[in-house]
Order: sequence, then C-alpha cells, then structure tokens
Amino acid sequence: MMLNKFMFQKFSFLLTIVITVSLSKAQTEECGHEELNKCSLQVNRATELNFAPKREELAELCPDLENGLKCIRSYTRRCMDIKKRQQFMKLYKGTEQIIRDLCIEGQFQNEFLKHAACLQTVRPQHQKCALKYQETIASIGMPKANHTTQIQQNTNEDVKKVCCSFREYLDCSEDVTRRTCGYETGMFIRGFLKKMSNTLEKDYCDEYYRDGVNHCPNIYSSATSIIATTTKALFLPIFIVLINLR
Repeated sequence: MMLNKFMFQKFSFLLTIVITVSLSKAQTEECGHEELNKCSLQVNRATELNFAPKREELAELCPDLENGLKCIRSYTRRCMDIKKRQQFMKLYKGTEQIIRDLCIEGQFQNEFLKHAACLQTVRPQHQKCALKYQETIASIGMPKANHTTQIQQNTNEDVKKVCCSFREYLDCSEDVTRRTCGYETGMFIRGFLKKMSNTLEKDYCDEYYRDGVNHCPNIYSSATSIIATTTKALFLPIFIVLINLR
C-alpha cells in the first residue's frame, strides 16, 4: 500500500475518536451510527486507491477526502443539538486543520512528503499498534444500564478508556516509526497524531496525562510492554487494517 492510504487511515482512526467522545446515543435511524458511517466510508473509499506519495496524487485525493468531511459536518447539523455540535466541532478542529495543512502546498505538506517512503515501510507495525485501541473503541457504546448515575459512570469510564488506550497507541506509533525511520520521522508521526487530537487530550484526558506522567490504571500496559508485544506480533500474519471499526 502507498503512504497516502497509511496516513489517511490514521486520519479516519482519529476521527473515530472524536465521534466516540462527542456523540450521544442516536435516537433515530437517520441520525444513527449507520448514517455517520456512510460519511466515514466516503473518506475511506478515497484511501483505497494506490496513490504514490507525490504531490500530484495528493492533490487528486484531497477533494474526495474533503467531501467526506462535508458529509460529517452535515450530519452534525442535522443530528446534534447546539451544545453537542459545539462540543463536536471543538474536538473536530484539529482534524480539520490537519486536512487543510495536508491539502495545501506548504511546510506541513512538504514534511509529509519528506517522510513518505519510510513511513510506508512501517505500516504493518502501526496496524499492530492500533489493534488494542480498535478493540477498546469497539467496546464503547455497548448497551448499558438506564439508570442516570450508572450512565454517567459508564460515560466517565469510556472517556478513561479512550484516553489511556490512545496514549498507548501514540507511544507505540512513535516507537515503531523511530526504530525504523529515525528520530525525526518518529516525532513527525507523534506530532501528526497529537495535533489531530489536541482538544481531546487537553479537555478530556488531562487527568490521565498530568505533568507528562501516565496516570492511567495498571490495566493499561506501559509503553515498554506495548513495544514488546508489538515486536512479538510482527511474526504473526496481519489480519487487521488500521481502520476497521465499523
């Protein structure tokens, strides 16, 4: 697979985080997860093509990606009240900025293209980094108790799961990239992911990331454990793609 698919799958992956944290449970079919998934699929279809990591191919891909984003914005207007929409758009801001920067010639696009070749080679390792996070996201939104207090507790637990497992994913992605592509490319990947999820970390995850220290429960393994697990996993067939949460 070419790098554009690799990077835009990461975009879809982070977009799923935003949706998970900000959306309330759908009340109608028109505003259910299936409807939102149609928008996400528009984004994913754009990544299925084998585009080379060149500026020209990036220019061809961006309009399709932006159409998917327009679909998502339309969903928020139709299916969210003002408060929920404001919350969503606040989380969504970093994601939209990444797309603008990536689709316009400039410093960020140049950086993206600079790291293209090596990032393409580590895509399988990133898939393994994403596996546990995918499982966590998939577990969120399962039927829960109707009691208001229980719902609030479940919501808090869901946010904790997102925050702690995302930090694992961030550390793992940076590590596998740095070991193969070097420090500079590793930092590019970390910066890419952090910029996209900046509001998520500041507004929802600060409790677990205070003072640069991981305050997540022990159930969420350390970066060292993830590195070991990822290394072992490289000897196994890769059955999962980075975005397969639907």
